[in-house]
Amino acid sequence: MKMQNLFPKVFGLTLLCITIMVVTIFRLSPSLAISTTTPPDQLSAEEVTIAHNSAGGSLYNRLGGYNAIAAVIDDSAEKIFADPLIGKYFIGLSTNSKQRLRELLIAQFCQAAGGPCVYTGRTMKLSHTGIGEGLTNGEFYAFVNDIALALDKNGVKQPEKNQVLEFANSLRDQIVEKL
Repeated sequence: MKMQNLFPKVFGLTLLCITIMVVTIFRLSPSLAISTTTPPDQLSAEEVTIAHNSAGGSLYNRLGGYNAIAAVIDDSAEKIFADPLIGKYFIGLSTNSKQRLRELLIAQFCQAAGGPCVYTGRTMKLSHTGIGEGLTNGEFYAFVNDIALALDKNGVKQPEKNQVLEFANSLRDQIVEKL
């Protein structure tokens, strides 16, 4: 009789210990939304600090929130896909692949601007290594210029535009392989 009463308690205690060990060993987060590909402690100072400005709150709010960022990304993508220098890298992408790229860019820029989004994509280095024969400064700056044109088209004010472009430029060393 005593053994039958003891079994559920021992089983529960064992399960609790195993859970604690797994969480500790793998450093699992209670939130499944947190990216494991780009931990916050590995973000550069530029990526972390562009989100706030003492005059007006987060860049995310000053840009107009998620829909405004999505509109800029949509206009950027249109320009990037048609860009004579870098559009070649997107030829042959399916509609689904382009949609996934859109979602990743929105999340990345939204997170960098201090919004509620979480970027879950690969690191910039991993995502861009080996494209063509290595991306050049010229190709990178064509990308940044297309973003700048989209920011202008969407009426983003100069201080916010500068912060978005600073963020994009902070990624250059991770993306460019050939000078």
